[in-house]
Amino acid sequence: MTITSAPVSLRCVVSVSGIRGIIGDTLNIDELLRLAAAYGTALAPGGLVVLGRDSRPTGPLVAQAVAAGLRAAGCSVVDIGLVPTPTVPIMIEELKAQGGIQISASHNPAEWNALKLFSGAGRNVDQAQLDQVLAAYAQPPAWQGFARCGGFRTIDTALDVHLERILRVVDVELIRRANLTVVLDSVNGAGSAIGPKLLAALGCRVVPIYTRPDQLFPRDPEPTAHNVRHLGGVVRAMDADIGFVQDPDADRLAIVDDRGSYIGEEYTLVLCAAARLAAEHLAGTANLVVCTNLSTSRMLEDVAARFKARVVRSQVGEAHVVTAMQHERAVIGGEGNGGIIDPRVVWGRDSQIGMALVLEYLARAKQPLSEVVNAIPRYAIHKEKLALDRAGVTRAIEVVARHPLAQGAEVITLDGLKLVWPDRWMHLRASGTEPMSRVIAEAPTPDQARDLCAQVRAVIGM
Repeated sequence: MTITSAPVSLRCVVSVSGIRGIIGDTLNIDELLRLAAAYGTALAPGGLVVLGRDSRPTGPLVAQAVAAGLRAAGCSVVDIGLVPTPTVPIMIEELKAQGGIQISASHNPAEWNALKLFSGAGRNVDQAQLDQVLAAYAQPPAWQGFARCGGFRTIDTALDVHLERILRVVDVELIRRANLTVVLDSVNGAGSAIGPKLLAALGCRVVPIYTRPDQLFPRDPEPTAHNVRHLGGVVRAMDADIGFVQDPDADRLAIVDDRGSYIGEEYTLVLCAAARLAAEHLAGTANLVVCTNLSTSRMLEDVAARFKARVVRSQVGEAHVVTAMQHERAVIGGEGNGGIIDPRVVWGRDSQIGMALVLEYLARAKQPLSEVVNAIPRYAIHKEKLALDRAGVTRAIEVVARHPLAQGAEVITLDGLKLVWPDRWMHLRASGTEPMSRVIAEAPTPDQARDLCAQVRAVIGM
C-alpha cells in the first residue's frame, strides 16, 4: 500500500484506501469540507458526484459537510443514503456520474470515519488521482459564486440496483434448490438491509443478527475470529449451513462453517475464486487469471491450479488489485481480508457478491462447507500489528532484508518486504488504514507462522 505524504495540516491516515481519522481529533469537519471541495475541483469539476455512507454515528454529520464542500466547489450531489461501499461505484456507472465518495472507515472503531474516493470509471482512485486531490487541498478552496453552486438530490433505489446486478450473474435457481440456512451478522452496518434481502432472494432461510443500522456496533467491527466468536454457537443452534460476517461498510466477508468453526477471511476469496473459475472452465474459457495482493494465502494458487489458471499478485489495497485485474483481464480478484472483486458486478470489494458466489459453490458441490474446506490444502496464517509508523517500518525493512533470516528466500519489495521460502512466507509493510504496520506470515503450522513473525520482531527489536 502506497501511503501519500499528506499536506502538513492533515494528521489522519491518507492512502488510496481512504482518508481516515478520528472525528474531532485527527480529522475535523473543516478538513472534511475542504477535502470534499478539493476532490470536486480535482476530479469532478462541475460534475455529478454520488455520495453514500455507512451506519457510523458521525455518518450524517460527515455527509452534510462533504455535500456542502462538493456543492460549494460547483459539483452536484446525489445522496444515495446508507449503503455498502460497493454500491457507490455501481451508482456512479448507473448515473453516469463523474465520481463518488463513500463515508466509511471500514473496519475501524466507531469513532473513526473516512472518505473513500471513487473516480468516474467506477473504481477507487489511483495514486495519481489521490495526489491530484491532495494538491488541490493544499491550495485555497475554489469556492464558487451563487450561480455556480451545485445542486442536491436524494434517491432510494441504489440497493435495488446493486441487488439486481448480483442476481443477474449467479445461478439463482441452483442456490434456491439447495435450501440453505444462513446466519448473517452485519455488525449493525451498511449490509443490514441488502444482506438479508439478497439471501432471501436466493431462497435461503435467513437468521439475521446485528442487522440494526440505527444501533451502535455491538463489538469490535473487524471480522476476526476473536471478534465473531459468538457466531459459531448460533450456527450450531440453528443447524445452519453457513454463517456470514460483514464489516461495517459491507465490502469484506468472513465465514463460519456448518460446524460453527470460523474458517476466516482467507477462505472467502479462495471459495469465490473456485466458484468463478469452475463456471468459466465449464464454459471453455482459456487463460484464466485471478488477482490478489502479496499478503493473501497461497491457497489461491492451489485452487487456481485445478483450472490451469494463473494468479497475479499486486501491492496490498483494493485499488492496486483492481488495477492488476483490469490489466490482466482477470475473471475475479480480491484480498485475503475477505474482499471479493467480481467485475461483472463492480470494480471493488463486495461482500454481497461474495456471499452469492460461496452459496453457488456450496450448491454445486452438494457437500457441507466443512468438507469443501477440508479438500483445500491448508496453511496457517498469522497476522500481527506493530507500533511502527511509516518511517519506522522503512528502517525495519532495511534491517530485515540484510539479516541472515532473509538468506535463501525470494525477496519481493513491491510493497514493503516479502520473503518467500518453498513452504512459507513473511510480509512486513506499513498499514494503509491505520497509523501502524503489519507483519504477516504463512507456514504449514500455526506455531511455525507465529514463530516466523516472532523472528521478524526479534530482528527489529520489538
